[in-house]
Amino acid sequence: MKVFLTQTAEDCLWTIWDHDRLYSEALAEAFQRDIDRFIRNAIGANPEIGHLWHAPRGIRRLIFRRRHNIFYTLRADVAFVLFVFDGRMDINQQIAESGLDVDALIAPSDD
Repeated sequence: MKVFLTQTAEDCLWTIWDHDRLYSEALAEAFQRDIDRFIRNAIGANPEIGHLWHAPRGIRRLIFRRRHNIFYTLRADVAFVLFVFDGRMDINQQIAESGLDVDALIAPSDD
């Protein structure tokens, strides 16, 4: 299955990278490489691997390294990654700030 990172998910990953680089740019780069590979391999090979987190909207959650929450939804033959949050963050607040209109999140950006 194809795996597509939405703009919101990419923004989440940039936020994590920006935080991690304060400690070590090499660590930040390695983390980004590892989580990207994990997302594409795990979800691509087994789209239903994540726990069904919000059934009405079809949102699944997958945990990476016991701390990072990957939220995604399945549409036809594509998995759309909606958000990637550090589990230490207040996820409800993060989703409230980013919204939860799945169709708007997976729509292509005009940029």
